[in-house]
Amino acid sequence: MNNIVFFVLISLISFFQTAKAEVVEIPEEELSKETVLQKFDFPENVKNRSVVTDKKFEIGGYFGWNISEPIYGQGKMGANIGYHFSETVAIILNYAKLSSGLNTQYTDGLEKEHFLDFRRAPKLLDSTYFHYEWLLYYGKINFSKQMIANTTLYPIFGIGQTRYESRSYKGLDAGIGLKLYFQKNFGCRADFKLQYSESPSPFLSGRMRTSPLDPTPEPTEFHSRWTVNSILDFGFMFLL
Repeated sequence: MNNIVFFVLISLISFFQTAKAEVVEIPEEELSKETVLQKFDFPENVKNRSVVTDKKFEIGGYFGWNISEPIYGQGKMGANIGYHFSETVAIILNYAKLSSGLNTQYTDGLEKEHFLDFRRAPKLLDSTYFHYEWLLYYGKINFSKQMIANTTLYPIFGIGQTRYESRSYKGLDAGIGLKLYFQKNFGCRADFKLQYSESPSPFLSGRMRTSPLDPTPEPTEFHSRWTVNSILDFGFMFLL
């Protein structure tokens, strides 16, 4: 019995000695990493800041929508012209020719059900706002190994007015914008703003129905109100 126990102990000691883990050295470059850096064909394009805005004018055009407007037409088109006082600060004049029609997706139902004719409300003409843009972020984004775009992110603060056929109404707005520069002097921009502004209320008691026929109201009869609207613009711009 003792011989058997002795034999088992000798076998276990031999097994553990041969089972010791060997240290295997692997070159560091062959080890996997959590992230992989992309290799560019033109690395200088990534390192250099190719877009300079300091002391330059900016002009451009855009299309936009007042996506929360229920009565008047939501579309608009306009132009921007401004000046960059530095790499971080710019003042932009924003002009928009607003849609003169109605948001028929909403107003047609009210006209059929309640005989309300919103064509009697004061017509919407245009708007003019001065915007302060402050550069919050400058960076680069690559769409491919050959195409790298400079990008800027900036908050927007503005003051201006919206003109109806009756009179002009003042307003404030604030939002955030993004610019993508595909060349040193050309790019596109997208802006989202919340606009707090005064406007005529299109609902006027005793003046909007077509059956029975109400007297046609004058534009000056409509009361004013303050509302919050959501504005979305997409356009292009040049630096001069």
